[in-house]
Amino acid sequence: MAGPVEHFFLVDDIKIFVYILAGLSTAVLLYSLVEFYRRVFRSYSLVGAALESGGIRAAIDRLALYGLLQYKVLKYRFPGVMHALIFYGIIILFIATVIRALDYYIGGWLLQPPFFYIYKLANNIAGVIVIVGVAVAAYRRWRGLTPRLPRDPGYYLVLALLATIVATGFVVEGMVVALYRAEAGFESPLYDPVGYLVYTALKGVDRDVLSEVYRGLWLLHLALAQLGIALIPFTNLWHIPAVLANIALARPAPPVAGLRTYEDLDERIENDMPIGVIKLSDTTWKQRLDFEACTSCMRCTNSCPAAESGKVLDPRGVIYGLRLMLREGRWDTEVLDPEIPGDGSRAGVNPEAIWSCLTCGACVNECPVLIHHVDVILDVRRGMMSAGSEHVPEQVLTVLQNLQYNGNPLGQSPVEKEEWFEELAEKLGEDVVAKEGEDYDILYWAGCVTGYDPRIRPVGESILRLLRKAGLKAAIMPYTGCTGEPALRMGEEALFVELMIQFLEELSKYRFRKLVVNCPHCLTTIKHDYRRYRRYLEKRDDAKHLAEILDRLEVEHHSVTLARLVREGKLKGAQVGEEKPVTYHDPCYLGRWNGVYSEPREVLSRGAGLRIREMPRSMEKSFCCGGGGGQLFYEVKRGRRVSRIRAEEASKTLGGEGVVAVACPFCNTMFRAEAEDFGFEVKDIAEILDSQGGEG
Repeated sequence: MAGPVEHFFLVDDIKIFVYILAGLSTAVLLYSLVEFYRRVFRSYSLVGAALESGGIRAAIDRLALYGLLQYKVLKYRFPGVMHALIFYGIIILFIATVIRALDYYIGGWLLQPPFFYIYKLANNIAGVIVIVGVAVAAYRRWRGLTPRLPRDPGYYLVLALLATIVATGFVVEGMVVALYRAEAGFESPLYDPVGYLVYTALKGVDRDVLSEVYRGLWLLHLALAQLGIALIPFTNLWHIPAVLANIALARPAPPVAGLRTYEDLDERIENDMPIGVIKLSDTTWKQRLDFEACTSCMRCTNSCPAAESGKVLDPRGVIYGLRLMLREGRWDTEVLDPEIPGDGSRAGVNPEAIWSCLTCGACVNECPVLIHHVDVILDVRRGMMSAGSEHVPEQVLTVLQNLQYNGNPLGQSPVEKEEWFEELAEKLGEDVVAKEGEDYDILYWAGCVTGYDPRIRPVGESILRLLRKAGLKAAIMPYTGCTGEPALRMGEEALFVELMIQFLEELSKYRFRKLVVNCPHCLTTIKHDYRRYRRYLEKRDDAKHLAEILDRLEVEHHSVTLARLVREGKLKGAQVGEEKPVTYHDPCYLGRWNGVYSEPREVLSRGAGLRIREMPRSMEKSFCCGGGGGQLFYEVKRGRRVSRIRAEEASKTLGGEGVVAVACPFCNTMFRAEAEDFGFEVKDIAEILDSQGGEG
């Protein structure tokens, strides 16, 4: 024999089945991919999608990081390693199959020693880790080791099919060893341990019997492998092409800036066109690609505060319910159906699930395949507002009315905020309130909650005092309106844009180097959402100048500003001998949406000299306070309060009395509502640093 590999050994007369079955399975897969393309893109072009996603280089980088290296999958060790065993094992086996085909078509010189030994050992290792991974996956699903993981029979059948393909492959190769390769001197337990074990078990079997069994098993292995390919579109294996497409065509902007922008907003309003998602046909190609890419790993739902608190919301259910509509081709059907459950078991979306979302971004942060659940949820909210849906909660409508008529979501009189400005001038000096024509190092924007809630106002006072102690010329922006953030998160796009223009007009009156805010929600809106509407502003004759304001606007959260001043030695708290235990709560909109984690801790530790007791869920895995997505101003009365779940976690971390440090007025408000029951204090990091002295 010419070498260790004799292609189509004993099956040369039936090798035609390779081409027949491969042709059939490929035809099924290609047809399904064409239908997939039609479902997702409809009248949109793949080229346009690629350009929107940042181009080929960006796609390759994402595929390498999230696809090949499994970056987000491996963040959870147990399921991550399990998936990696199957994923990398199958990749190696696929590459080995391609190499063997090449060897056949180029004359058999490729699979010769010593490369043959490496080839065989890689096959052995890959097959074993696939079987181990499959066994672990089945056990994990059967025992419910990952909460809420679906247990449909289809999942087990796919796992069984993968294991059987690998096992029959091992036996077929072992038979080849027994029939000729061992005698030819090309076999060793060192590089083909599994094949050698099979050979050892079969070497006493009659050669004619073994040959006939081998032919039958070879054909079975071939049929199963091709069946696996043909079944990809009809099983959870479909996530392989869908996920690769979703990663390659992911949103290039930071996740927080992933929302759809309506540059034709005025025309839509004038012509009574929909804003957001009312029917399935209103979804974007990227949203539909998200629907297709969901792997039902349940990481989104298992990290969702609303789901944990007993609300209807199941982020996976929202995506999956819309995927069912997409697969059924229900383009002209409204996506909302209050009668369906929120778990995605039926096509459509439960409106209560949509209003239960806190927009905290935990689902987006956890998703290993880059699905943007919050984008979809907010677009459905926009659709409800656009259509005047009966499913919009009364409390939400009240908040929007407050914004429209009073300029703030709390419904407070603007006079109350003006009176606060006067109080600040009396305490800190007349120059603490910004004046037109003056130059400032820092213009401070307090936001609605800080400016209208007497309990939170001391935060703004501390920030101003600290900035001025650090030698900066800082003043508060004396505006009684709102940035529009609550309107945006509640889906009222037109009102948001109106409030954005009003805010930017007011901002344009002042000369300053940097805008500092203490509300992460305002930070996100000004830093990210306003910039999404830059081109819209350019198109409006009455707002062109505001686009220039955005270009030179530098906005920063107060934690970042204070941390820098601490590092520079311009601010330093007094070291105290005895202190209450302190834990820090990461606000969702500051941490996950803006990536600010270390600065607030630096203010507390390096600035105020405090030791922080970290909660079990902190940094990017922080658990929401319950105030996001507009729910500071309205309440979904189902299940437990999200704020109470987080307060219990904080209380256990403190071990009794202590201080919950916050860096967000929403979090401040939500924790204060629970503080009396748990016996802890709630203080902003600025208040803590200010109370410690804050001297340079």
